[in-house]
Amino acid sequence: MFENNAVIDEQKNKNTGNPPYYQNILFGAPGTGKSFKIDDPEKGYGLKDVDESHKFRTAFHPDYDYAQFVGAYKPKKDGEKITYSFVPQVFAKAYAAAWKLHLTGAADAKVFLVIEEINRGNCAQIFGDIFQLLDRDGSGASQYSIDADYDFAKWLKEESVLKDIWTDYESKVGEGKLKLPPNLNILATMNTSDQSLFPMDSAFKRRFDWEYVPISFEGKDAVNFQIDIDGSQYSWQRFVETVNGKILTLTESEDKQLGEFFIKPDNGNVISKDRFLGKVMFYLWNEVCKDEHKNGSFFRTKDDGYFTFQDLYKPEKKDILNRFMAEIGEK
Repeated sequence: MFENNAVIDEQKNKNTGNPPYYQNILFGAPGTGKSFKIDDPEKGYGLKDVDESHKFRTAFHPDYDYAQFVGAYKPKKDGEKITYSFVPQVFAKAYAAAWKLHLTGAADAKVFLVIEEINRGNCAQIFGDIFQLLDRDGSGASQYSIDADYDFAKWLKEESVLKDIWTDYESKVGEGKLKLPPNLNILATMNTSDQSLFPMDSAFKRRFDWEYVPISFEGKDAVNFQIDIDGSQYSWQRFVETVNGKILTLTESEDKQLGEFFIKPDNGNVISKDRFLGKVMFYLWNEVCKDEHKNGSFFRTKDDGYFTFQDLYKPEKKDILNRFMAEIGEK
């Protein structure tokens, strides 16, 4: 049941400076495979091999709040009556599962809470007082406890997987208290292109280890991707490397660069023109070049001069994309 631990421990032991838990944010350009790295058993954290009951996943968004992250008291129809009960969400489920394993002799079995796109939500609002639990001691448990919300505490005691071992839990944590167990790991992803959506304060940032996931084609399928523009084929790798250099020059930042898996092929290794226009060229125009039009923008060709995204769809300019591709990289 816990054979996945060998994979996780092997990755951890590659850097003996790591604490006995993970509380990491994986960040980088869009399309660098941050979520893939979390699941990858060979070069990442190996969650692909972790028992489904030991991993919990969510994605933050602008309307996400504490109630959606932890849980809330909600109405439920029971026949003709309306009753109310605490409905646990991803954090509450992961918390109870981790303590259950920790207290029943399976302390080495790790539980993972994965938060995709952590910066797309208001972390201060979502975590609330749970923020205090992110400070860990040498064993990996929370250094400080907090008072549990009444409804959350009642659910833990009477309905969660901890109800049969509640006395053991209270003796470890304290009556009406919450503390993270050392086997509860928190992994999150963040696109640098979206980092200004909900800025994180420094107090929140310093409670995580930050792991940069660089743009790299080495040993990856993306090295073979080809872009097909009306029968002409262009190397996706060559395009990405060239355009990323132009993005850096134009914006003086790496935040908006393209990752190797920014787009996936329609068929085999071929990226179609329509897919390329709708995902890649629109991104480059909307996120990088639009505000710099005719002021250093690389949306230009020798024959056409500066052009807009709309120009790419005009019948009279049907060859403009091929001319653009030919100028920024060889066929």
